[in-house]
Amino acid sequence: MAPTGSSSRRRPTRLLSKQDKLARIYEDDVYPLVGEKLADLLAAGLRLGPRAHVLQIGCGLGSTTAELLSKMDAEGRLIVVEATPALVERARAGVDTEPVGKHVFYRAHAMEGKLPFAENGFDLVLANVMLPDLNAPAAQVAELVRVTKPGGELRLATPLAGTWREFLDVYSDVLIRLRKHETAEALAAYRGVFYEPEALATQLEAAGIAEVAVETVHWDLVFRTGREFFYAPVIEQGPLARWKAIAGKGPEVQDTFLAVKEAIDTYFGGAAFSVSVYAGVFSGTKA
Repeated sequence: MAPTGSSSRRRPTRLLSKQDKLARIYEDDVYPLVGEKLADLLAAGLRLGPRAHVLQIGCGLGSTTAELLSKMDAEGRLIVVEATPALVERARAGVDTEPVGKHVFYRAHAMEGKLPFAENGFDLVLANVMLPDLNAPAAQVAELVRVTKPGGELRLATPLAGTWREFLDVYSDVLIRLRKHETAEALAAYRGVFYEPEALATQLEAAGIAEVAVETVHWDLVFRTGREFFYAPVIEQGPLARWKAIAGKGPEVQDTFLAVKEAIDTYFGGAAFSVSVYAGVFSGTKA
């Protein structure tokens, strides 16, 4: 609020919506730590033929989109999908579409469920997707294959088994110590939603992608304390809500996560808390 006596002619400051704020956090503190690494792998060695129709799911800050546009001819067409209008607008702002006129289209669509595109519609589908965060990852994989043309290429990047391993080990130990055996079983089931590389490659081949190639990568995220870990945007805006849902509801969640935070600080004895991210890029041609 402006102080008393300030000029009424002062230009009002635009208030950011909740979506805008989350998009800014994603851009500054989440995407550079996870999504950007996957995007770089997705775009590596990419070649596009003439008049290519391309679908990009999960465009992040637009750097991969710009690279795609630089490889497309004037008759190519690119559709870019992000989860919310705010993320779409931030990605759009970072891409110069002038060289290709109106051949790039942006669309907000949830990263789950049926894709709003026809079967066999794209020469290339490029998807940067957090499959473990979805309710039905196998169905989403099938959707990506469905919209790829026969002879077209699908490239999929996603976190894999082993991601968040160090935290999940501590979480599991605390649940067992607190005798929360049903919750520990739920946590074990959650760990099971992270694909092993071979399992996802097999699923893609069963869905119609021939001779799937896999490239895996591992890196660490480092936090000074348990508190810093839980309040880091990459955790708070990422998997934390699902981890809390596993713990239950109300005071039970707070008590459990307080015990987990204390366990992190105790186990690591003041040293940095390093957490693994394992990811893979899967690519192949639709038969």
